[in-house]
Amino acid sequence: MLPPRAPLAQPWQAYVGLERLSTFRDAADADAIVWLDIDNTLYSHMETRIADRMVERIRAYFLALGMSEREADELHMHYYKEYGLAIRGLVRHHTIDPMDYDQKCDASLPLESLLRPDKAVMGMLQRLDRTRTRVYALTNAYKFLDSLIDGVVYCDYTNPDLYDLASHISLCKPYAEFYLAAEVAVQAPDSVRHYFVDDSRKNIDAALRLGWEHCAMPTAPASPLGETPVSWLQRANAQMERRAYSRPWLFMLLYSLTLLLIVRGVLFVVFYGSIDDTRIRMLDDYVNELEFDPASNATFTHLSFPPVVNLSAMWSNATYESANPHRGEINEPALARLRQPPALVPPPPPAPLPSDWETVLLPYTHGPWTLALNGSRTGPEDAMRPEAQPLERDWRDGPWSAWTPPMANLSKPGRPLPRVQYAFENELAYSGERANPARDALLQERQQLVKNAFVHAWQSYKTYAWGADEVRPMTKQPANDFNGWGATIVDALDTLLVMGLHDEYALAREHVHDIDFLVVCGDRSAYGAADGRVPVFETAIRYLGGFLSAYDLTGDELMRDRAEELAQLLLPAFDTITGVPIGRMRLQDQNKSPLGRGRGASVVLSEAASMLLEYTRLWQVTGNRTYWDRVQRVTDVLDEHIANRSELGTLLPTRIYLDPIVLAGKYTLGAQADSYYEYLIKEYQLLDGRLAQYARMYEDAMDSAMIYLFRDVQVVPHSPNLLLSAEVHADQPYAPKLEHLGCFAGAMLALGGRLRPERPYDMNIARRLTETCYWAYNSTVTGLGPEMLQFYRPDDTDRFQIVTEADGTRRRGKPHGYPMVGLRQASSEYRNRPETIESVLYMWRTTGDPVWQERGWQMFASWMTHGLSDAGVAALQNVNRIPAAQMDSMESFTLAETFKYYYLLFSPPSLVSLDDFVFTTEAHPLLLPKRGRWATAGATPPSFPRAPV
Repeated sequence: MLPPRAPLAQPWQAYVGLERLSTFRDAADADAIVWLDIDNTLYSHMETRIADRMVERIRAYFLALGMSEREADELHMHYYKEYGLAIRGLVRHHTIDPMDYDQKCDASLPLESLLRPDKAVMGMLQRLDRTRTRVYALTNAYKFLDSLIDGVVYCDYTNPDLYDLASHISLCKPYAEFYLAAEVAVQAPDSVRHYFVDDSRKNIDAALRLGWEHCAMPTAPASPLGETPVSWLQRANAQMERRAYSRPWLFMLLYSLTLLLIVRGVLFVVFYGSIDDTRIRMLDDYVNELEFDPASNATFTHLSFPPVVNLSAMWSNATYESANPHRGEINEPALARLRQPPALVPPPPPAPLPSDWETVLLPYTHGPWTLALNGSRTGPEDAMRPEAQPLERDWRDGPWSAWTPPMANLSKPGRPLPRVQYAFENELAYSGERANPARDALLQERQQLVKNAFVHAWQSYKTYAWGADEVRPMTKQPANDFNGWGATIVDALDTLLVMGLHDEYALAREHVHDIDFLVVCGDRSAYGAADGRVPVFETAIRYLGGFLSAYDLTGDELMRDRAEELAQLLLPAFDTITGVPIGRMRLQDQNKSPLGRGRGASVVLSEAASMLLEYTRLWQVTGNRTYWDRVQRVTDVLDEHIANRSELGTLLPTRIYLDPIVLAGKYTLGAQADSYYEYLIKEYQLLDGRLAQYARMYEDAMDSAMIYLFRDVQVVPHSPNLLLSAEVHADQPYAPKLEHLGCFAGAMLALGGRLRPERPYDMNIARRLTETCYWAYNSTVTGLGPEMLQFYRPDDTDRFQIVTEADGTRRRGKPHGYPMVGLRQASSEYRNRPETIESVLYMWRTTGDPVWQERGWQMFASWMTHGLSDAGVAALQNVNRIPAAQMDSMESFTLAETFKYYYLLFSPPSLVSLDDFVFTTEAHPLLLPKRGRWATAGATPPSFPRAPV
């Protein structure tokens, strides 16, 4: 019996093609299915010698380029091993026509006359009991026909999604969806036994993870290129498959014992001795290849960037008659509005209640929350003695019931962590310098303009949407996308306090007092149509984080109580069989499910693992370890049960099925994964370094990212390459994408580089990633960064134009790129996102280089020039068009994050120091431990603005 299957997101035809042969039969009444790969499995390498023939043709092609025989052989081997295919090395290092190469090498093979089925495999197929067995080919090739099989499930090359790099549809082995779609395509029942023969270990492993228990990988002597081809044990493996069919228990016993011995031997050889030395040596080699300049905090100069205004036809109207934001200038109308912000007045009275108001209230199943009845019976001192709180009785069964919190190190005082911020001469000065009054005055003026812009957006929200989640700045209408509790108010509580707007905080406090968490409303939810369920992650980072930050900054107990009430309502989301929370829930559903919620469903990585800081800080201020236990359990599940299944080191994909465990989605530092990695190093800091687990997980993940994700792309001629964090689907070439959401990585790596000084290369990578994100802003007409950019890979065969000369000769011409050289495609909207200015702030605070303040000011000038509207700051449709068309959107993070980061960039470095606070993923600052004790709420540094007495 197969484990429960997660439903496919789309019909099976979106994932696979099915070739129904003349004798096709589905598997609805079958007892067993034999799945066979084609290349090197049904067809024998030793009989066809395809690899040998291919080597001969490629060698001849190299010789035709004017190389000696020795040079041709050496380059062929080098390119094959370095790039996987010789054509990639040729395109990268030589001027050749890829189509000419294809005609003379790949396309010249007479496959029709060469291919011959393996007789032993065919004999095995003929001997099978076909009344109870179905045989299908499962191949990444397009089609295959043979009278001895029932059909072919294949990778459909005619599917346009196969060539769409932005598509998230998995169309080939070893993606789990490909196998699951194959089962659906042939109507395989859950009770069927699966037999699978393939020459790829990754394909075999993927099938095993899905419960295809009887799998074999044929082997063979080495090929001319030193790889491990397959053929000479095909007969033995075919016979093994036949024996497995008749006596599966014996096969599985022998298979398991053999596999165990092999694994133990491999582990001994690979890991015996100095593991750390090997890993560090490998990473040092990689870092050297990146050609970092350790003596410079800013690799790029302004001359390294493309011209501010491109006078091509597309940008012919992209001229600034007066003020150019690329030079940090704001046009006079916008500047006048910023210099005279609106008066801060109370919001208008609410509209009258509908006559049938009583009938639209949700039925209450709980009485009002009170601290005496519902609050924790513990206090902050209890958080210093976590071992004193008894363990909860675990209702789970099986392997998920044995979890215990790692309290041995949690109870020990932590070691002082290294300083994060740069050693400024004077942290109370705007410039950080001892005596630079002119610079201080300039930065103070910029800080005030940022504050005035925030006041304009805040007052617009108060006037047109007070109490709603957001205001729509174009239509001046309220919007409720996050439960209808006033997300903008709660999200901006700490921004009001950081900017010293204490009267506005008092007004917002009244709203916080009146929120009823059991009334969920809105036109839609964060995930689609409103259905009474709340998005757990979004609710936690906006509301729970907002309450806790306000409590830390003021000591206001109302904020602590509201935080604990909401946290308790969200706790049932963690009552799953694994402890990993579900994505959406109804807050009135407070009963534990004996089977666990979310069984068989998938979780998004960033949503499931990014409530660490919020629940950890709640434990520290209440002393109730239950809150920390919930999120620590999630970390342990990912660390102990999931990370070891990764295809890319210890990186985790964006989507994970937990029962049974199946890894799906893409590997990225961008959307749906971002805050998981961010919270590893930040949790290490919030726990005062007491749990080395978080430092280890962070370092392992970043080491894996250096190997698999961080990639150079060349866009700017005669300047350093850009560095970006790519996107990878397992066993496929990386996609060189730059997501705005992924631009937080510079801040994360800067923090990690300072907290872990043994990793100096983290700071270099942080700088280069942040420069790339700033380049994405500076290179557009508006000066604002697009939502996503996708570049050409260095080995993309279509990276350059093909020019045909008069005599018919074809050569490589200019590089492609739109709207600039090197770009394949772009998603050009700007949504007021904070990730780039966040990294710019961290680079300023950790390096002390004022160039980052100047770059941040150019970004702010561009934002105000194009985004300022009558009712706030609007998102933009296209960053490469002016006048910029504004969108009717100003999400709550605009006031919670983007404005806060800009304000702090021009403030004295002591204001919300990175050594006093840690920012949540929603930019809510939480107090850090001091002198071996968890921070006391309200005990802010003297530099923090105080409310007037």
